[in-house]
Amino acid sequence: MAGATLEGCSGRKQVPFGLQDAGAPTEEPDSETEGDEAELPVGQTFGPDQVEVQVSESTLVLQAGYALAALELELDGEEPIDALVVSADPQEVRLQAAFPRGLNVVARRVDSFLVPSHCTAPAAEIRQVSASLVGIRVGHACEAGQRTNYWLITIEAQPRVRERITVLPPNERSTAPIELELRVEDRDADQYDDIVADVRIGETVIPLAWLNRPGGFARDVSQPEATFKELADGAWKSLGSDRAGAARRAVAVLDAFVALCRESGAARIGLSGTQGLQCQRSPATARAVSVAMTAALRRGSFVRALELQRWWEETATKPTPEERALVQAAWRTAKAGATATWRAVDSEGGPASLYFRDDDTLVIGGRAPRTVQLSSGLKTRLSELELVPPIRDPDGRYAVRSVRATCAGFEAEVGPIGSKQTHRVPIEQPSRNVPCKTPIDRPASALEWAVLGWAPQGLVAASGDLLRIVPLNAFAKPAGRPIELNPGSPLPAPIRGARITPDGSRYVIPHSEGVVVRDWRKGGAGLWLRPADWDTVPGELRSVAISPDGRRVAVQKGSEIRLLTW
Repeated sequence: MAGATLEGCSGRKQVPFGLQDAGAPTEEPDSETEGDEAELPVGQTFGPDQVEVQVSESTLVLQAGYALAALELELDGEEPIDALVVSADPQEVRLQAAFPRGLNVVARRVDSFLVPSHCTAPAAEIRQVSASLVGIRVGHACEAGQRTNYWLITIEAQPRVRERITVLPPNERSTAPIELELRVEDRDADQYDDIVADVRIGETVIPLAWLNRPGGFARDVSQPEATFKELADGAWKSLGSDRAGAARRAVAVLDAFVALCRESGAARIGLSGTQGLQCQRSPATARAVSVAMTAALRRGSFVRALELQRWWEETATKPTPEERALVQAAWRTAKAGATATWRAVDSEGGPASLYFRDDDTLVIGGRAPRTVQLSSGLKTRLSELELVPPIRDPDGRYAVRSVRATCAGFEAEVGPIGSKQTHRVPIEQPSRNVPCKTPIDRPASALEWAVLGWAPQGLVAASGDLLRIVPLNAFAKPAGRPIELNPGSPLPAPIRGARITPDGSRYVIPHSEGVVVRDWRKGGAGLWLRPADWDTVPGELRSVAISPDGRRVAVQKGSEIRLLTW
């Protein structure tokens, strides 16, 4: 749930957002009265169906909707006293300035915002936060949780919006509770009060500030990176002595980056109608990722580490060589859950596709397609007709060729077997908040999305600790939105694919320093397999496959094809 407190402040001179500086600061109050300043006023709130609001000796009758809150205060410098009134209907929330004129009240619109159809039960509070500003909070109960809007409004004859902040409900990538508190303080010691929005994300508080300048208020762009850096540096320094504490600090940075920054694609904070702050590349977040990943590896959470490594591929983070070296060393020294050995079974100069026909037969697709009987080492050439794609539909008509990263997100390239015709199937669509500046169409990396296999319901796709079903119809076209699978939930079967067993119980994830085998039935952290002589085989990991019984893994590293057992 998102909540807020609207605090008052001292009586020092205020400069409204966006206005020119009115001049030099007024004289400070006498010392004997400085601590006795009057508390700033708090507005009145109303129950449902309130359509009349008392303003001085007159009454404002709303033409639409009902009143949520009102604050009486002097706006135009003329008696009688005026008011700011917040009202709502199911589609819209409105803010009006109300001016008594004899027995009538003249209402002028200040601002409004539309309400999503699934958000109901609006509630508001309004109070003066400084000599020249009013803070307003409007909350709605929505399907995914609380949605809250905050207004900062100038106190003048023509009240204006100086900032509108929106806190959105939790989403798939950001579930931490968010609270926001508005206050004023002189942050730069220039005798002018600045505006601060303390954003609490979980246990982390990030002060977003608007500094009072001669040309108006300007947001201090040192935040949130300054807070990220403090947390990330603390996590980095304590990794050796307090792994759990370092991991908590690092994860706090990641949670805050996702919730605040537009580059995450899942931001829940908006300013003036735009979703997310523009954080650009965040060195502190890259450092936090390296700490969180190293901590995960040291405690044996290999799938979580793979999921974290996607941050370096997809978000606005760029690790330093020092941070990459830390993570690489953590992978190399990670404690294996079992002793892994491997042996050479064949070689292939170019990239080869690998899959098991059965527990004892490995199919190698390359320049000379063949099978290898693992128990005897017997090799048998295959014709092009005998070489079938490992990821194919139950009827054997369509196959997955590759997974591509494009401006449309991650897409599986699918086409009829024996034909060059292809079409794309969306696996994950990008956030609308992160524009694709440069058109891309490249193969997805091993740390991004991969199609593990094809089940009767559709494609089984994985990325780190995420697993989903992409529904397809009989023509291999999308038949609905992807379905997320929770650890331990049953998988559709049978599944045809090289990197997953037919019953879906185990699948393999490649990494440059070894392979991770995940047992879906146990929903575990993954089994890390890295033979002691891994580095003695030159070249990169090119291909990987798991046997039907889930007990053996075939890999192509460089030009060698090896069978890994444990």
